[in-house]
Amino acid sequence: MVFAATLVLSVFFFTFCTQAVEDPKGEDAFDKMDDVLQEFRTVGLLHNEIMDEVLDDFRNHDGRFEDREGYFEFLEESLVRNLSSKDLLVGMMEDDVRAMLSQELTQIRTFYENNPRKAVDSDVDNYFQFTVSQYDGLLSTQQIQILNQIDFIIHSASSTQEIISSLQMINYSTQVQSLSYNERLVIYAATSVGIESAIYWETNFQYWVDGLIYDNSGTEFFKTLGGEGFFDSVQWFSGRRMVRADVAGGVAGAVTGCMAGLLVGGVGCSGGALTGGLIGAAGASAHDATSQILNHYF
Repeated sequence: MVFAATLVLSVFFFTFCTQAVEDPKGEDAFDKMDDVLQEFRTVGLLHNEIMDEVLDDFRNHDGRFEDREGYFEFLEESLVRNLSSKDLLVGMMEDDVRAMLSQELTQIRTFYENNPRKAVDSDVDNYFQFTVSQYDGLLSTQQIQILNQIDFIIHSASSTQEIISSLQMINYSTQVQSLSYNERLVIYAATSVGIESAIYWETNFQYWVDGLIYDNSGTEFFKTLGGEGFFDSVQWFSGRRMVRADVAGGVAGAVTGCMAGLLVGGVGCSGGALTGGLIGAAGASAHDATSQILNHYF
């Protein structure tokens, strides 16, 4: 699977040669990490922007979908269109965006078909851990340890603010600072997507429910919470699982994007990781939220 992903990315990253990003070396790498971290924060914000655009597409869709497949087909087309419009992906063919996005959507969908969702998070129902295991041959032991810490933070956090503060601390931890430049990029993709995902879904999941099901502006969803918080496990949905899926998509995209960037002269790991992280996170994010909603209402 990793090899196939690399082949897909290595084809379309040739279009990015005019946007080459030089990987800094030695001490210069440490000087520039704050700039790179800011770029990954921008990826997190773009993830949220794309989620809003996809939701708007659902709201503006005329008529009802005949079945679940109709929802997912519409979702994929919306994601391809909105991802392709971003400056970060300028020069990338729409078919190449679709190829990488389809890979992430197929992986997350297949995983949950084989591991039916439960109301409460469990290790069996953990797409994040599954994704890390798929790429363990491309991740260092230190990276895997840090990614496991990130997974634990998301799984045990009781609020969005707790996720934000804990993931921010990860970025500047001794563990992360001891990684190589390229190794840190995957961690920054995970933390940046995790932070923005938690912020976005706590605020906007209600609008996705009503946009896909009730076709209104969020009033019906509030009735389902019953006073519980977004990350409480007693709900019919799992807020933690949404964030985990987003981070998993970001990690998968960053890993394969980095590899492809290194294969294509002039692109570099960072350029590939940024682009791949955005596509992977957006795909996993929108699919997981839509799937949880449809599983409950259909």
